[in-house]
Amino acid sequence: MNAPAWRIGLVAVLMVLWGLLALRFVQRGESVMAGMCLLLLVANAVTLWRLTRHGR
Repeated sequence: MNAPAWRIGLVAVLMVLWGLLALRFVQRGESVMAGMCLLLLVANAVTLWRLTRHGR
């Protein structure tokens, strides 16, 4: 898939922010919100993988 560079950068920044937010919720002991943030982190990781894979 030919994705523009700004979209790949945006998804990468979102992954970092979801990870930081998940760490913050883990420190506060809010496991449900941390789990939701980690789920969104994984969803963005899959999106980034799909945007950057070659041969399609």
